[in-house]
Amino acid sequence: MCGRFASAMAAEELMHRFGITITENIRPRWNVAPGQNATVITRDGQKTIAISATWGLPINSVNKTMLINARMETAKEKPTFSSAFERSRCIVVASGWYEWSAPKTPWHIHLRDGGVIAMAGLLLRRGVKSRFVIITSAADGKLAKIHHRQPLVLGAGDEKEWLGGTADKAGALCKIAPASWFNWHRVSSDVGEIAVDHADLVTPLKADEFLPTRTAQGDLFA
Repeated sequence: MCGRFASAMAAEELMHRFGITITENIRPRWNVAPGQNATVITRDGQKTIAISATWGLPINSVNKTMLINARMETAKEKPTFSSAFERSRCIVVASGWYEWSAPKTPWHIHLRDGGVIAMAGLLLRRGVKSRFVIITSAADGKLAKIHHRQPLVLGAGDEKEWLGGTADKAGALCKIAPASWFNWHRVSSDVGEIAVDHADLVTPLKADEFLPTRTAQGDLFA
């Protein structure tokens, strides 16, 4: 799954990457959590635009349960997501995402070149509010030792097709991103606190700060 991510890119970087115009100030976020707003790229007619949308689709008002991910294998057919897959796909822009391995060890995962991660998403409108979910795939290679799922990360050449192509063409883009695209390192458990949001969250832990789990998980670096 993907339950937290960082979105710390400058507006200029997004405008260059996606060929869009952004007039509003985008504040760097280091710990985006479900229920919070984030920047997503979508289509408005023939135009590609950036909007702010809320992460997660409420399914239970009593305990505030939300759907935050859609499985790559079923998103196209699942009634909850099929309409959005057909008509309102989006790209959730991130600088990295967080995942937890046992025992409750957080990792920050990012592209090797440090660039923008284009996570495939679905935009769902509920009343006047735009909401999104992140599509996930099975994890590849050593990433599966952290968690068995990972975001569906689009290649740079696939982004226009994902946003504006047919559902069948978008479905053909649902491929597992290879672990070789990414680097990852352990980070502070502070990322588990929703209220904590600063650049130090992505700083790698020093070796002596994660010795209790080093032996069990050392091969994740190989």
